[in-house]
Amino acid sequence: MDGVDHNNQRLALVRKLTIALLALFAIVAAFSRLDLLYGEKFFANTGRAEWIWAQHRLSLNVPVAFFATRNFDLPPNRQFTRIKVFGDPEYTLYFNGAQVGGRRVGDESTVDVYDVSKLARDRGNRIVIGARSPNGVGGVIASIDVSGEFQNMFPTGSEWAIVRSWRDDLLVRDPPATDMSSPMRLGRPPIGRWNYLSRRDGTFTPAPQRIVQARSAVRFKTAIPTIEDRSGVLVVVPRPVSATAYDFGPIAGRARFTIDYDNGVSRSINVRFANAPSELRSIEGPVEPFVFAAGERTITDPQARRFRYVMVYGSEASVTVAQ
Repeated sequence: MDGVDHNNQRLALVRKLTIALLALFAIVAAFSRLDLLYGEKFFANTGRAEWIWAQHRLSLNVPVAFFATRNFDLPPNRQFTRIKVFGDPEYTLYFNGAQVGGRRVGDESTVDVYDVSKLARDRGNRIVIGARSPNGVGGVIASIDVSGEFQNMFPTGSEWAIVRSWRDDLLVRDPPATDMSSPMRLGRPPIGRWNYLSRRDGTFTPAPQRIVQARSAVRFKTAIPTIEDRSGVLVVVPRPVSATAYDFGPIAGRARFTIDYDNGVSRSINVRFANAPSELRSIEGPVEPFVFAAGERTITDPQARRFRYVMVYGSEASVTVAQ
């Protein structure tokens, strides 16, 4: 009898283990199915598009600005032309010679969708995406939809080109091959800090109607907060620096920064927007970097703001406002 009871116990244990394993497999299959459905939903927003960047050693922690370009023809029976683009930490989109939009991104995982049907043509289209990063780290991803059936055409990847220097004719043609390079391909989403990407309507950049000069400019000594490693401890210390504050009076628009020389590499300036004189000499508050590509003398903030003062640390750029 003891043998029979022992066999029965073993059979009962086997049944319980079998049921547990089947339940585990069912749970894993359910989660796998949900992940597949979730992935397919967001994969549809980017298709075969890859994150790309300029060939660059990311550990250098230096400013990088460049332009990703591609020329292409479109099918004549397209229903629309919509560019989907995302550039982290900052991008500007140009299409067929016109500035379309751009922004500085935060922690969002979204592609901006721009309907550029009025600018598109059957042959000879050109897309240029300017990318900027104060520490050299980032990614650009883009593709084009022309109908519900034909989506994610011309995705970012090996067929795109990287141009490291600004040229006056860059928006209409590529420079000589010696001034171009292949992109560094980082992979498809989700990868690294970029998850699956949802979509949102892009905000078009209006053409400026006028350029406003500052009422006055005052140069003075101040300090900028910097992070230093002291015996393995990171501390914030004020670093003395000269600055120029441009007073526009209360104004709304996009700041334009102009430098008077180009040293052939990407470079960054530090800027603070303020509304009161007391904010100018304070070392507290947000300081924002703006990155110039080699060859660029003027860049425009992609973000429209309201402010009175624009303070440039190091006095390395003059400022106007586009409205």
